[in-house]
Amino acid sequence: MKKLLRRLHLYLGVFFAPLLLLFVITGWWQTVTINRNKGLGFGQTVIEKLSTVHIDQYYPVTGTKKYRTDAFKILTIALCIGLILAIVLGIWMGFQTPGHRLGSLIALLLGIAVPVVILALAPHRGPPSPAPAAVSASP
Repeated sequence: MKKLLRRLHLYLGVFFAPLLLLFVITGWWQTVTINRNKGLGFGQTVIEKLSTVHIDQYYPVTGTKKYRTDAFKILTIALCIGLILAIVLGIWMGFQTPGHRLGSLIALLLGIAVPVVILALAPHRGPPSPAPAAVSASP
């Protein structure tokens, strides 16, 4: 049973590694990128507030408040570097496992190919609708 679980862990890890790298690297990019547009009323639901932590490095609270985000930004960058290193080391370790090199290679190639194929086959609907512009209350 342990052998099966180790093998399952190995193949799942190698399979999802490319997608994890994609999300870690793009998350890093979102953290350090300044230009992000949000629609009017963004940040009302819990998921939007958690997205704000991911994108802007603070948890929004009601009322006006100035947020300091540098420390969390540094922590997020350190997290991204650590995850990238852990994922790359995990892939390397997967290829070092005797008797599982071919399986690791197949899992890695599938981990790259499956998301590419899914994205290629997804119907193109164009960019999302822009957020409604703020309405000014001028007389």
